Amino acid sequence: MADNVDEANKIAELHLTSELTKAKPILPPLTGRCFYCESPTVERFCDADCRDDYERLQRSVQMRKRG
Repeated sequence: MADNVDEANKIAELHLTSELTKAKPILPPLTGRCFYCESPTVERFCDADCRDDYERLQRSVQMRKRG
């Protein structure tokens, strides 16, 4: 028999999982090119700098949309 704390922990875990799923960034599909500088690559980005710049750009676009 589960007590109230166990039930509360299950509910909290479900809520956290749900929120984390919503928070994951949506990345475009692989194209064979870096999404930021368009260099040929097998990954989405050719290096961490391009990934960080792309994410920074996406955040600024979202901030402008929110006003």
